[in-house]
Amino acid sequence: MKSIYKWIIGIVVVVVLALKANDMVIAVSALYFSVNRYIESYATKKATAEGKMFVDFEAEYDGKSQKLSDYVGNGKYVLVDFWASWCGPCRAEIPNLIRLYDKYKGDNFEIVGVASWDKPEDTLRAIEKEGMPYPQIINAKFVGTDAYGVMGIPQIILFAPDGTILRRDLRGNAIEDVLKEYL
Repeated sequence: MKSIYKWIIGIVVVVVLALKANDMVIAVSALYFSVNRYIESYATKKATAEGKMFVDFEAEYDGKSQKLSDYVGNGKYVLVDFWASWCGPCRAEIPNLIRLYDKYKGDNFEIVGVASWDKPEDTLRAIEKEGMPYPQIINAKFVGTDAYGVMGIPQIILFAPDGTILRRDLRGNAIEDVLKEYL
């Protein structure tokens, strides 16, 4: 529900700024684009809801291709974190994810970061600064977030060993509570 409020506020701000600039075309275009994006996101989020099978996506960086299926659906529980270097809440979640990774990593569990809406060089600096030990899909841009109907980050999703989506919208202590249920 929080995401709809953020979306509404964002739309209102863009439309008001466009109207103040006396540009009705920009105002209408922004409204049209945003409404369509929200509708698409809602439909995609419904298709990737808890209990549904994962949707694969692919990102390319430095001449190499990475897919979500390189990690998900291969016999491990996988916690996927859609994040960006510039995102304060994303960066605040990283120490918790590192702690959980150190505690649970092994044959049955993996964490994978999906660097979204970010420049690869900024992502790499953040990975180094934060000391993130788990694998990363770099340069995902909008591919991963569009595949899962993500309108805001961080978005943390837990996948079952067979690739079924177990939980979405995980944050903070709730992540470990959910991991204890499954691991």
